[in-house]
Amino acid sequence: MIGAVIADDHAIVREGLRRLLEAEEDIEVFSEASDGCEVLEEVAKHRPQVVILDISMPNLGGLETLERLRRAHPDVKVILLSVHADPPYIQSAVNLGADGYVLKNGRVSEVVSAVRAVTKGGSYFSPPVAKEIVEQLRTPNRDGAEPFSVLSTREREVLQLIAEGLSAKEVASDLGISTKTVEAHRTSVMRKLGARKATELVRYALRHGLIEP
Repeated sequence: MIGAVIADDHAIVREGLRRLLEAEEDIEVFSEASDGCEVLEEVAKHRPQVVILDISMPNLGGLETLERLRRAHPDVKVILLSVHADPPYIQSAVNLGADGYVLKNGRVSEVVSAVRAVTKGGSYFSPPVAKEIVEQLRTPNRDGAEPFSVLSTREREVLQLIAEGLSAKEVASDLGISTKTVEAHRTSVMRKLGARKATELVRYALRHGLIEP
């Protein structure tokens, strides 16, 4: 049996994925998660072979969760789910080690195909995503640099929480760091991204899928 953990912040999506996967005789859904923090807990608890991970989730997004899974559980296969086929998302996913990338507007059977492919040691990318990867290989110097390459892990966390509307004090409480440290990270993020005010950070986070509208 292939053990899986499903992560999406929408319950109806999780239910649909569970029914889809458990209709297959060789796939069992061990548990579900609504954000990246829950994903890390469920993976540590259940040790699945594969995680199906939405990119846009609160508290800890899919790309950040992918990066942490790669460090803590390198053998777990990770398939990202997204509505985005834009270069920044795909570059981030590939650079952070995603085994698969399935578009939410594709065929539902793609999820099952992706699960089977990655657990056999392969990879699976929806056709539009695969096409974009080929284009990136052909023209590696195209504009649109991968958004996470310039930020540290902590800076990404601070960016997401600020974009979600948390104050510096609330971000500090969530991350277990001081308010001054949060402010220092925020200043560094703004400098690296060329942002002059907080609203520009929110637009950046929306554009790169860290938060949903």
